Amino acid sequence: MHAGLTVGILATLLVLNLLGVLSGDIALFLFLLIEVPLCVVFGTITVLRFKRISRATDSVGAGFLDRLETEEPLLRPVIAELQAFRSLCLLLLRKRRVPPGAKLFSYTKGTMALPTVFFVLSLVELLIVHVVVPWQWLRIVLLILTIWGVLFIAGFFATRVVHPHFVTAGVVHLRWGHRTVLTTPLSNVVSVIPHTNRSHTQPYAAGERLVLTQSQIPNVIIQFTEPLHAVAPVAKKHMPDDF
Repeated sequence: MHAGLTVGILATLLVLNLLGVLSGDIALFLFLLIEVPLCVVFGTITVLRFKRISRATDSVGAGFLDRLETEEPLLRPVIAELQAFRSLCLLLLRKRRVPPGAKLFSYTKGTMALPTVFFVLSLVELLIVHVVVPWQWLRIVLLILTIWGVLFIAGFFATRVVHPHFVTAGVVHLRWGHRTVLTTPLSNVVSVIPHTNRSHTQPYAAGERLVLTQSQIPNVIIQFTEPLHAVAPVAKKHMPDDF
């Protein structure tokens, strides 16, 4: 709403200025007279909303950034970057986001080939840019963008390393990156059997089955006594109703 009001005010003042109704100085004064209070209101509402989201955060469910991503869809790209870089820092510090004493098991085997290839291609790209591009300023810009891209991809995959599945206090937690897919008591687990699935290379949900995979072969099937609600990491259009 704020963005729409700002665009509407700018368009109106611009038209009035072009028609000679308002001078440039008066148009600028009117814009600031309207926009500054709007920014104050917008900033106040944003702070209050962020405080409410922060107070609602708990240690078991979604964190602050997860809740913020849900309530503020326009911030999702920024939040994704923050989460990726935070995960990369945690990985470098050899930390895992699991409760103390939890038994963890990972799901990242076979997923590091892509970031490795991306890193190598980025180095080749930098060499080519250094030879081909004649402008120093453009070389610097491309260097910064390449470094950012490499760090973001590394952070994206680091998210899964630092957020493994885990079992604690008789409860199993299945994750996908920073999101918790489902939690259930171990007493609800009927069986855990070895299995090879070559049919899917991405997370997949259908019927009462959820496949968690990313360019790898899931090697275990977990069957539950009772159906569970799962936050499946698949696109909404591919999500069965009431999964």
